[in-house]
Amino acid sequence: MKSESIETHRLCLNKCLYYFRLSGIWMSNSSMPLYRKCINFFLRALSFFVLVSYILTSLADLVVNHHDITIIVDDTCFIAGAGSAFFKICIIIFRCQTIDKLINDIHNPIDVLQQSNDKGATKIIKKCIFFETLDYYLWSNATFVLGFATIFLVTSQKGELPSRAIFPFDLTKPLFYAIALSIQIYTVIYGLVSLMMIEITLWGLLRWTTVQIEVLSYNYKNCNRFLSMQKPYSPETKLVVKKSPIYDSEDKEMEIKQFLLFDNDKHDAVEINCFQWRIRYCIRHHQRIVEIVNRLNDTLSSCLMAQFAVSTMIFCLNGFLAVTFPHDKKRLMRSIFFLLVGFIQIFYWCRFGNELKFQADYLTTSQWMSGWENNFNSDLRNYITVAMIRTMKPVEIKAGGLFVLSMETFLSILKNSYSVFVLLTTVEE
Repeated sequence: MKSESIETHRLCLNKCLYYFRLSGIWMSNSSMPLYRKCINFFLRALSFFVLVSYILTSLADLVVNHHDITIIVDDTCFIAGAGSAFFKICIIIFRCQTIDKLINDIHNPIDVLQQSNDKGATKIIKKCIFFETLDYYLWSNATFVLGFATIFLVTSQKGELPSRAIFPFDLTKPLFYAIALSIQIYTVIYGLVSLMMIEITLWGLLRWTTVQIEVLSYNYKNCNRFLSMQKPYSPETKLVVKKSPIYDSEDKEMEIKQFLLFDNDKHDAVEINCFQWRIRYCIRHHQRIVEIVNRLNDTLSSCLMAQFAVSTMIFCLNGFLAVTFPHDKKRLMRSIFFLLVGFIQIFYWCRFGNELKFQADYLTTSQWMSGWENNFNSDLRNYITVAMIRTMKPVEIKAGGLFVLSMETFLSILKNSYSVFVLLTTVEE
């Protein structure tokens, strides 16, 4: 009988990495045939050329019409969106090796945890897989709607482009108009799909790092529980987890009751059931997770700072367009779609950062509940001190090293966007 495999947490990640390689964003594999490398390089060069052309032609229109605040606002929205896509694609390209290592360091321990026999651990992972898949399809649909709005929700005048731009050739000629239209449509599709895949990949890094922090928190609390060591993932447990609901607030099986391992190293039952060994193991992996978060900050800090700036700009500018042209239904709908997608995007970043920070802050409580007072001796004192000192330093994701990803930051962005929106409407009046 064919064995049924457990749901994999790499499903969405594999789709994103496949797109990166297909579109030329991801570095070519050394084992890839020469013709594939050539196609990869051609697609990357073409995409960069089209993206830069889109930004420059929109910027030219903004400069020529600098006296019209409405045109400035309209052009700035598209330039900000294209610029954000271009910047994030560059981050993925130039830091591909760093991101690839982060992917392995974050997802490999989840591969091990996913084979645990603990029902709580498997249900936590199952819940995260479900919501990651849900987020993937939600973000895909939002991207499709925004792409449709950007390309088709324009005024119905013949020969007009989806967005304002000035090209160095005559757009009244059919061939040149077709070239300009192709540049804008390609930019919208390529930029939005790339942004979607990049966001799903980076959100996954935050999501599964948070899961490891949560498991580590349970490990601290289970240091004094010598009931059993980690066992292989059994078919019986798999059947129970598969039939159980994704989330139940009263389900006690969501709690992890075993001391779980993050690696496949062989350990005997004697050392695993030793309190001091478990504390040392927790401290070691606590440090590993802290280093992962530090590397995430180094990799994503500038990207998130740009994201916050673009999101603030999109909120206030599209709000201004929606208020200024309430009778232009197509422009109004496009502005609303921009607002909704921008809202979802920044909300997800702040939500994942907030959850990671919350789980990291709870580690201090978990350490106090480890049962150290029942196993205290002179050797253990240093371990407990090191563990608690480490939790005194916040573990959080920051944008530009200044703004912490949290719900407070999300509300602050909305507040600042509203302030700029009020300023723009005042200037227009």
